[in-house]
Amino acid sequence: MGAADIIRTIVQEFPLALYGSILVGIVCAFLGVYIVARRVVFLGAVLTQVSVMGLALTFLPFFPVPHTVGSLGITLVTVVIISRLLTGKKIPRDGVLGVVFITSIASRILILQKAQRVEVAEIENLLRGDILFVTPELFVLMVVAFVVAMVLHLLFFKEFTYTSFDPETAQTQGFNAAGWDLAFYLIAAVVIAFATHMVGDLFVFGFLVVPPVTAMLLTRNVKAIFILSVVIGALAPIAGLFLAFVIDVPASPAIVAVATVVMGGAWLWSVIPSRRPR
Repeated sequence: MGAADIIRTIVQEFPLALYGSILVGIVCAFLGVYIVARRVVFLGAVLTQVSVMGLALTFLPFFPVPHTVGSLGITLVTVVIISRLLTGKKIPRDGVLGVVFITSIASRILILQKAQRVEVAEIENLLRGDILFVTPELFVLMVVAFVVAMVLHLLFFKEFTYTSFDPETAQTQGFNAAGWDLAFYLIAAVVIAFATHMVGDLFVFGFLVVPPVTAMLLTRNVKAIFILSVVIGALAPIAGLFLAFVIDVPASPAIVAVATVVMGGAWLWSVIPSRRPR
């Protein structure tokens, strides 16, 4: 199969996989800039695992709610608790996130033991990130979450950016840092819950981290970091899907691999003395 045939196959037979992966790549790359700046990178991994655990709960007979509702509800409740603990002084941030992370994984494993075999297989497909079979319903939900998240962040760009990149100064100038932190975490929770349900935890966590780090290797300008991160988030899924078809490998790992290769190139570029980010 030639390159033109592969592109035609992707566009005609898997359009939602293509557009969905681009959509998730963009929104996760954008939110990831804040997450990396806040030094809570592990938060992305934690919320993806919480989302999957919430989804797993919906497969149990005594938790009869739609999968997306269960995943979103558990993620939102967890993020409210996490946001309070992260601003506390008694427990280090890494400790808080580590406890939630391992608890979510342990809970998911126990839940899977009580789910029916066919349902276990469905959850495992989600964990592998089988993005080639994105449903129209999930795609629409992701579009809505994307639009809401982007509108809120563009309306309050100054507040979110200030409290993420310079929280001490923001607080001294009267910004309600705790309130903006909670708002950010809630928006991130909604996006991550829908995105994880649609494309899997590997893809979501990868794009919450790799594109922002790549952008930060290339520039120190805040707006440029956002732009570069979003561009990578949009283009890497296209190249990754094409690569997955060419060498016959799973789509999500291929997409993350492409983004990682770009990050490696950015790092090599940044270590050249005359090319260090400005």
